[in-house]
Amino acid sequence: MAAVLVLAGCKPHAHLNVHYLQDFVPGSQNIFFPAKIAVNPTDGSVGAGEYEAGAIYSADGSAQTPLVVADAARAFNNGLIKGLTDAGLVPVAIGEGSDFLLSSELEQFEVNKRFGANQTIHGQYFTMNAVVRAKFELKNRDGAVIYAGEITGLENEPPNPVGAEVFLPLETEPVESLSVAMSRAVGNLMLDPKFRAALPIRAIATTPTASPAPQPPAH
Repeated sequence: MAAVLVLAGCKPHAHLNVHYLQDFVPGSQNIFFPAKIAVNPTDGSVGAGEYEAGAIYSADGSAQTPLVVADAARAFNNGLIKGLTDAGLVPVAIGEGSDFLLSSELEQFEVNKRFGANQTIHGQYFTMNAVVRAKFELKNRDGAVIYAGEITGLENEPPNPVGAEVFLPLETEPVESLSVAMSRAVGNLMLDPKFRAALPIRAIATTPTASPAPQPPAH
């Protein structure tokens, strides 16, 4: 199990205010009918309180700045509730009466930024990798499990170069990279075909096909 952060000596650390990015994952909005879904608090191996999610590393490979998230499970749960709302569902409190019950277990909540020795026109070269992984279980009103799965959200910097560009990161701050990974994990749950099949999904509107123009009678 991941340990709760124990700060070593007086090494400076950075607190990350991880947040859900609305409308970030294409196709994950307005999917479902507004069924009521109760959401259990997220649990799992990622501890509550001050959680060390990773670090910033110097070019020599040494850890320079620990990266700390206050109550990662709560931050993930808040993002999950917002994602369910964006998808068209109606999250309600436990005990209020619901059509479904969703539980989540946070397994990984991590971001690391590693500087290289090279300097570019966009600054010192670095790689940054964020991953958020969670297990989910969805039950219906009768208590039967109708969905169970593991979902991962990733964010890697820099992206693959385009043309002659060698180094052009989209995100430079660990908090933004981890927020992207969390938002992708939530959005990817909404896109999981098995999750979608377990919930009342909206019918996709189709555009009527235009009737062919009448043809003149043959002579």
